[in-house]
Amino acid sequence: MIKTKGFFITFEGGEASGKTTQIKKLKNWLQKNKIPSLITREPGGTKIAEYLRKIILSKKENVSINMEVLLLMTSRLDHLNKVIIPALNNNKIVICDRYVDSTAIYQGYYNKFGVQKIYQLHKLLLNNFLPNLTFVFNNNPNIAKKRLLKRKNKNKYDKVDYKFNNKINSAFIKLAKKNSRFIIIDATLSINEIHDIIISYLINKKSLNEFKKSKYNK
Repeated sequence: MIKTKGFFITFEGGEASGKTTQIKKLKNWLQKNKIPSLITREPGGTKIAEYLRKIILSKKENVSINMEVLLLMTSRLDHLNKVIIPALNNNKIVICDRYVDSTAIYQGYYNKFGVQKIYQLHKLLLNNFLPNLTFVFNNNPNIAKKRLLKRKNKNKYDKVDYKFNNKINSAFIKLAKKNSRFIIIDATLSINEIHDIIISYLINKKSLNEFKKSKYNK
């Protein structure tokens, strides 16, 4: 396991769960309070990873599940080495929109590659580099459906399908309940309520001593 100085936080959940909106609000809060941070996403975050993202999420490309997993691992390795780890070594808080847990749920569980196989590959290829903290958004599939209907640019996983969104959401929650790294967020609450919960949790998190020692306020 690679040791770094910063703090690594990931946001996970099904499509249209509101996690990206919360990342933007958290970014503004961190900037307002002059806390060194980096906001990034997966797949993506580097030139190579963003290129691979287009292939992975394309509706046109006929990519097998094995190839999709390897492309995700490749993009993540590049992302870790060039962006995430350097930022953490500079004592920054890194916020990432999706990470290995999304691969475990979408490719491992839904596409039947195997959840444990995903984590085994992650351990083998990426030194089992995991977040310090992961927020998982527990969303209502009906709400997700309404939001997806309004979304213009959809990728192959942006499915306006109740069963699909319910399976993905349920799998995330099941995974989150198995590990103390995860914090489950009620995604049906208002945007401001969710933001306040996230900030309150981060301020009180023992691992974030810099928050406690500062005068940072909401």
